Amino acid sequence: MEQDYIKKFLKSGKAVEQEFAKLFENTESSSVEEDIHEHWDILIKYKIDVKGLKKIRRNDSIVNENIHWVEIKSVKGLSGWLYSKETDYFAFETEDYWVIVEKSSLQEFIANKCKKKEYSRVPQLYKLYRRENRLDVITLVKTIDLIYISETIIRKH
Repeated sequence: MEQDYIKKFLKSGKAVEQEFAKLFENTESSSVEEDIHEHWDILIKYKIDVKGLKKIRRNDSIVNENIHWVEIKSVKGLSGWLYSKETDYFAFETEDYWVIVEKSSLQEFIANKCKKKEYSRVPQLYKLYRRENRLDVITLVKTIDLIYISETIIRKH
């Protein structure tokens, strides 16, 4: 009777773990040994493209944590990092935090903010910008907007 209870208990626990794992892509379940000795159930794997602090213009003296560049098309005119098939999330650096944004959320945000497809000769928020003699298309985004659409924010220190 005790064995039946233990089997039922373990089966119930596995069902809960599997239900939780469905919330994510790229998961791996622990082995029985890992579950018992290491005390973990689900390993979640994501690919994150890390974006450091940048200047608005190359000749600016300091980086600006209030903005971030988003690459819509690469310097070769191909899909930019915003549309990478491999990336799951972007981690945008600020002075004290990492702002974690899901790729599809950022894609939707940029599509809505840049729907007029207006080009500018100088870098401007939410205007498409192409650097001289390059095929890239980039735009500036407010960090506060990234925070608003973020999945989570992680303190650096």
